[in-house]
Amino acid sequence: MAAELVINGVDMPDPAINGGLTYAPEKIWSKNTGRVSDGEMFGDIVARKMTLKIKWNYLTESQIALIESAIYDSFFDVKFKDPRTKQYVTKRMYAGTPTYPVYDIRDGMYRYTGVGVDLIEK
Repeated sequence: MAAELVINGVDMPDPAINGGLTYAPEKIWSKNTGRVSDGEMFGDIVARKMTLKIKWNYLTESQIALIESAIYDSFFDVKFKDPRTKQYVTKRMYAGTPTYPVYDIRDGMYRYTGVGVDLIEK
């Protein structure tokens, strides 16, 4: 089975079940957008950009290293299923600040849960 999320050609761990992957499509409006005197909205959509809000549960140190390496560069390619077209697409994105909450430490090995990062289309 193919990975649901691929960053720079590397399969990522599956996001958490029930809310682990949230799509946030954003409309980018023209500079002159706003309300006119009668309250009517005026402006043009100049672009549509996607943000992916990702959460993972129960990750190992190796999986954290995989994610961190994948989002290390300023910009990178992300392949995911577009909810509008139902097709897999590849977008150039960058990462917000990731969070790596430690769930457990055993025998010097860290385990994580609730790991999260936002990937924002360039």
